[in-house]
Amino acid sequence: MTDRSHRTHDSSLFPSAFRRKPIAALLIAGLAISSAPVHAAGEKTATELQGELNRANAEIQQLKRELEKSRGTPAAVAPAAAPVVASPPTPEEAVAAVKPQSLDSVVIRSRRQLEKLHDVPVSVSVVSGGELAREQASDFEAITKRLGNITFNQNNTRGSSLSIRGLGRRGFTETQDPSVGIIVDGVPYGLSQLGNFDFYDIQSVEVARGPQGTLQGKGASAGALTITSKAPSFTPSSDLEITYGQRETVLLKGALGGPIVDDLLAWRGSFVVDNQRGYYTVAEDSNKQLDTMYNRNRVSARTQFLLTPSADFNAKLSLDIQPRAPQLQNGLTNFVDTPLNYANGTLVDPSGTGNRTRLNRSWFAGRSFDYNTFINSITREGKVYQNETQGQTASSSGAVAELNYNLNDTHTLTSITGYRQYTFQARNDEGTPFDISKLGGGSVFYNQASQEFRLTGKPNKLIDYQTGIFLLRTEDEVESRSGYGADAGAWFANNAQYGTLITNAGTNVGAGRSLATDSLSGLYKWGEQYIKTFSKAIYGQANIHLTDQLTVTAGLRIGTEARSTTQFNALNNFGYGTALNPVSVRIDGAGNTQSLGGFSSVAYTTASVANGTAGNLTGTNSAAQLAQANAVAQKYFGVASYAELSVAQKAQVAAAKAIRASQIATLVNNVRSDYKDQIHSAVLSPKYKINDDITAYASWQYGEKSGSALVVNGIPTTVKPEKTNAYELGVKSFLLNKTLTLNADVFLMDIKDYQQTVVAVDDFATQDNIKNGIANPTAYASVQGNVNKVQVSGVEVDATYNGIPFTSFRLAASYNDARYKDFKNAGKPSELAYLSNPFIDRSGSRLGEAPFWQANLSGEYRRPVLGDKVFHASFTTAYTGKANTDELISNYAWVPDHATTDLAIGLGHVRGNYDVTFIAKNAFNDTAHEQGWASYTPYPYPRWYGIVFSGKL
Repeated sequence: MTDRSHRTHDSSLFPSAFRRKPIAALLIAGLAISSAPVHAAGEKTATELQGELNRANAEIQQLKRELEKSRGTPAAVAPAAAPVVASPPTPEEAVAAVKPQSLDSVVIRSRRQLEKLHDVPVSVSVVSGGELAREQASDFEAITKRLGNITFNQNNTRGSSLSIRGLGRRGFTETQDPSVGIIVDGVPYGLSQLGNFDFYDIQSVEVARGPQGTLQGKGASAGALTITSKAPSFTPSSDLEITYGQRETVLLKGALGGPIVDDLLAWRGSFVVDNQRGYYTVAEDSNKQLDTMYNRNRVSARTQFLLTPSADFNAKLSLDIQPRAPQLQNGLTNFVDTPLNYANGTLVDPSGTGNRTRLNRSWFAGRSFDYNTFINSITREGKVYQNETQGQTASSSGAVAELNYNLNDTHTLTSITGYRQYTFQARNDEGTPFDISKLGGGSVFYNQASQEFRLTGKPNKLIDYQTGIFLLRTEDEVESRSGYGADAGAWFANNAQYGTLITNAGTNVGAGRSLATDSLSGLYKWGEQYIKTFSKAIYGQANIHLTDQLTVTAGLRIGTEARSTTQFNALNNFGYGTALNPVSVRIDGAGNTQSLGGFSSVAYTTASVANGTAGNLTGTNSAAQLAQANAVAQKYFGVASYAELSVAQKAQVAAAKAIRASQIATLVNNVRSDYKDQIHSAVLSPKYKINDDITAYASWQYGEKSGSALVVNGIPTTVKPEKTNAYELGVKSFLLNKTLTLNADVFLMDIKDYQQTVVAVDDFATQDNIKNGIANPTAYASVQGNVNKVQVSGVEVDATYNGIPFTSFRLAASYNDARYKDFKNAGKPSELAYLSNPFIDRSGSRLGEAPFWQANLSGEYRRPVLGDKVFHASFTTAYTGKANTDELISNYAWVPDHATTDLAIGLGHVRGNYDVTFIAKNAFNDTAHEQGWASYTPYPYPRWYGIVFSGKL
């Protein structure tokens, strides 16, 4: 935010009491504007203005009483990002206040003591709800474009995450804490995905960079994003906004409230209805509601109540809900023509498990879809091809109770009780119209309960402090599903298996087709993870004012973490191929097995096919197993017993069994992993006020992110805690007669045991590949893990300029150099799969999703016209430098530098009674993307424009 300049003025026009009350002075300016049409300064006489101000005095006094009633409520004392004017305005300033100007100070809620942004000795940025609303920035993707050095890592509702200074990206895991904390209306979110919905009726958004946790809530190792909703008020209000736009967009927002019982109970209700078709279409989907990718189908509502029975106590209750609604995000994939050869000349797909080979098989020929249709369908037609599109269904709801009690003139006790519930269900497809994947995907059923008690005190001029305790309990049930259709066997077979069953089957091709179909058709694999966490912490932070110029901030947090993960995988439906089951499968890391009732025969391998033994019975079969083998011979070949099968026919049975066994893989029988630890955070930050306009500071922030418990290939595993030391030197300044605010810092962050998605060798799949003669047989599983050392250094600048009449500009720019300092066991990207070593050394490489340069530039022009009208225009441009979207740092995953620009232009009434605004998002249609080895995900938000009608009812 910016800072308003001091100007010379005639204080005789205002009572002296108002000179001592900055909020009252601000209210006078606002009421003066709302009392009469806006003209150029000087058109009204001082006498006329004085009369209007006198008429406003009674209302001012009422507002002051309301402020006193809500004493102790941060939203009532000073809303985040609200201006605090140091002295009353002149008549000319009162009239011109409609113009954007600078602010003497900005208060931020993430510091909880409503400190001035200019005085906060760490890197912090604030954006007001008004700035977000002017171009309809309502989700993480849009909000992060308006704050400095924070990135939204786009994925579906479950898989997306936030990064600060290039740190924080995570994959699809619920066992890992976010590196970037999210705090909404005082409640920390245990999972990033709880925030992947529309935000509305926002008061402010703040981002604090570097480790957090000594002031409030849950600790975070990279930074925190704090979102504050507009609070109830005793002043009646009712606002409505309707948007019509491209792709059948209808967006309805509303907020209303006021007193229920004067001076005792107030309320505020807000809602949003968001319906919009996506840009990309689904070619094979007949469901009108889900035939576009990244459609919007959201309804959200919030109700709040404010109780103020005395000047020393107030309570706020907030209830919100977003009911379940289907959206379609999974599967926005443009498949590209994968290279035929690696850099060393070897074949990329010698075993025939790639898309090119699969789609060119005779099984899929003549079905109006082939490899040429498959690749580049989005580039060519703006379409994806799916037949199992059922979208993803997500919901969120919660409640917050905040109690504030002024114990005396120097201490305030605050209690925040929060509860949140979140669900996610997805049905996925492999990207073709064939009957391959059935009911695949996953579900999440999550809830959290938190309790925080805070004591804020300022006993004397030497010290002010805040201390508290925080408790958080979460429960999470995560389901995974894999289902298979009639085409799955032909799809998942390798070249050798497909040749045995189909291509080289001769007169046995009919039986081979039946075996290929039944090998997987109807098979349904289901798994669950039960994840529980219990976090406890005590924290405190104090500002010690050694002199009028020198203040030292020190804080400490000590917490404990208790976590457990229990995993279970099973076959819910054997489908049509029960007789082709393996004899048994592994169910845990100890080597225990579970019987699946199949008969024992020689496995399908290159050697067994060559020597004619593939599919031969091993002699260890029971009578029931022999009967099952005979049933297979009768069903597929029409002979009475298995012994009557030819060598080629037995090989066909072995091939079908191998296809089935590869997809069943391992099962897990209630394997549990536990993690317990003590977690610490600390801050030490001296600041020196050089003069009224310049403050310099240095800071050391230390933070630990909890480790976690997980199960990998049936083996209990733990991830070590992430430990961050962050160092920062900064200056915060007002320049050019306070029309320019310039905050800048340099920083260095050293992270030990950085948590991110890593790869582990999948022993079962590797052995299966070796057995089946797969070239480059080493298989990997993506899991949560640690990188030994990561380091980030850079520069951040946050500036605002308001020296041009009617105009304001804001710039947030950063340079980050985020690198792996010690990462010797990194996974190989696709183009390096031919290398013999299972891992490569990425030490010295840049992190994924961590561009060197980022910059957000925004501007607004507001000018009185036509008497009581206001013309306004604004823009926001978000620039992102070249970055890699793959955590394996593939050379095919670099996205070039690019920028998106949102524009708005409109005309409204000076009092906000009505407004009409034209909005264009991504106005220049920037859709930069990576090249992709086999595929890439296009940018989901091409150019969109619409018109917004808003006003007060």
